[in-house]
Amino acid sequence: MVETRSGLSTSPYTQEQQEKMVALVRENKERKELQKQAKLKAIAEDQAVKMKGLEEEMEKKKKAAKEEAAAEEAKERMRIESREGSSGTKRDTDAEMEKRISEWVTNLSLGEDEEAESYVTQDERDALASELATMEDAMERREREEEQKLA
Repeated sequence: MVETRSGLSTSPYTQEQQEKMVALVRENKERKELQKQAKLKAIAEDQAVKMKGLEEEMEKKKKAAKEEAAAEEAKERMRIESREGSSGTKRDTDAEMEKRISEWVTNLSLGEDEEAESYVTQDERDALASELATMEDAMERREREEEQKLA
C-alpha cells in the first residue's frame, strides 16, 4: 500500500490478488513443515531399524558365546571323566595334583594380565592386534577383545 499526498491509500494489487498471495504463502509454509516432519520421521525409522539390527546381532553373539561356553564345559567334563576312567596309578595322580597346585600358586602370584600374557605367545598377540586393527565395527572389536581376555 502506498499513501498519496491527499491521504488516500492505493494498492498496486487488488484485494483478490492479495488474498491469493497470502494463501500461497500459507500453503508454502505448511508444505515445508510437512516435509520437515517427514524427514524427521524417516530418520527416526532408520535409527529404529539400526537399533533392532544391533540388538539382533548382540543376541546372536550372546547365544554363540553361551554355546561356545557350553561346548568348552562339555570338553572339560569329558577330559575329567577320561582322567578318572584311565588306569593311572596313585603316584601319577598325586604328581599331577602337585603340579596343578604349584601352577595355581604361581598364577595367584601373577596379576590377571600377566597370567594371560604368560599363556599367549607374541605371535598370537600380534595376530590379534592386526585383526583388531582391521575391524571397522567398534562393538565387534570390543567383543573380540573380551573373548580373547576370557580365553
